[in-house]
Amino acid sequence: MVLIMTMTPLHMSQHGHGLPAVGLVLSAHTFGMYAVSPASGRLTDRFGSAPVIYAGTAILATAGILAAIAPAQDDRLLLVALFLLGFGWNLGFVAGSAMLTGGISVIERTRIQGLADGLVWSTSALASLGSGVLLAAAGYAALGVLGAVLVVIPAGVLTLRRHGLAATPSG
Repeated sequence: MVLIMTMTPLHMSQHGHGLPAVGLVLSAHTFGMYAVSPASGRLTDRFGSAPVIYAGTAILATAGILAAIAPAQDDRLLLVALFLLGFGWNLGFVAGSAMLTGGISVIERTRIQGLADGLVWSTSALASLGSGVLLAAAGYAALGVLGAVLVVIPAGVLTLRRHGLAATPSG
């Protein structure tokens, strides 16, 4: 998400979009990241963390592809892509946090969640730093495609982990 999010304003500015258009696209993204949290929590409660994480990764992949194919002169598809990018992230973050803290004691919950958040934000900082280099080297469309490909990793880990847990005999 961060790869695409951080370079969108630069991409839009380079293609003649003014500050109002950039602000609108990033507002849609921020709305998707935070305003939908109550709905993400309800979905997680109703369907469980894993299905919501899978939905979030599918939405993130879709957003990456939409960002990659969005015409540089027209910001409407980019607005949809960035909203979906925020929404997909939100689904994964809320459901992932619920999954992470669901099986641990209240005493350990704050420490574990803090550690996870620290890893998430550190990884985000690295992605933010690298996104400018990638934009300069390969272009905005490549960032979108790379973002779409990278979400396969957590979905694969979740799938392997769930199958490993299912195969473990309970005792």
